[in-house]
Amino acid sequence: MIARAGAVDLYYEVAGDGPQTLVLVNGVGDPLEGWANQVGDFLAAGLRVVSFDNRGVGRSSQPPGPYTSAQMSADLHAVVTAAGLDGFHLCGVSMGGVIAQEYALAHPGHLRSLVLANTFAAADPFTRAAFLTWSEVAQAAGMPMMMRAQAPWIFSPGFYQRFPDRVAELIAEAATSTQPAAAFAAQMAALVDHDTRDRLAELAVPTLVIAAEDDIIIRPGLSRQLLEAVSGAAWRVVPGGHAAFWEDPGPWNRAVIEFVQAHS
Repeated sequence: MIARAGAVDLYYEVAGDGPQTLVLVNGVGDPLEGWANQVGDFLAAGLRVVSFDNRGVGRSSQPPGPYTSAQMSADLHAVVTAAGLDGFHLCGVSMGGVIAQEYALAHPGHLRSLVLANTFAAADPFTRAAFLTWSEVAQAAGMPMMMRAQAPWIFSPGFYQRFPDRVAELIAEAATSTQPAAAFAAQMAALVDHDTRDRLAELAVPTLVIAAEDDIIIRPGLSRQLLEAVSGAAWRVVPGGHAAFWEDPGPWNRAVIEFVQAHS
């Protein structure tokens, strides 16, 4: 299905028919297929799941960038409107988490709960520099090289040690992405230029902040700053690296399901 945000087409899918709807917002470079390890568990928990391709990736439009988190929040609103949603749960990971923050600040009355995973209120200098090197590698050496270069940043040392074949498989899958380097860089701008630190105190939606214990690019301490900026937010630490929802989906999925069910 297609939603329209101005001149941008946004491809989205709806799975399940549960009474509670969970909308998923993915990170830089990831199409909706990136939720393959989540959708089954969420459907089994009785949730209806809406996922979509952000602008710049998958089957959605890839307009020139840079993009902003507020602009991509407006895209999310277009998807929500096209799907006829109200009173839903929202979960964003990494860049999806900054998009979800902007949406929750702009449309708090639409949400029953908010999950912000492996994300921040604003990048610190280290995280900003690290992410921007991904854009530079993508544009200088191509997306397959970028996917190989980013892997040690997003998967934990334990995952490399215990499941080397799975690491290789995930890198190979990511390297087949058809996303142009320019669109990847445009999405990255939305992540690294995001800053809601002076507005998050306004947020009144029940919120869960998830951090991964071995996330070295959006470190747990950076996610904790986000937690402390949102009044009454809950905190959960799960095993794994920045891509914990890929490398060890069970604990990550349970954290989301338990929070959503507690606020249904």
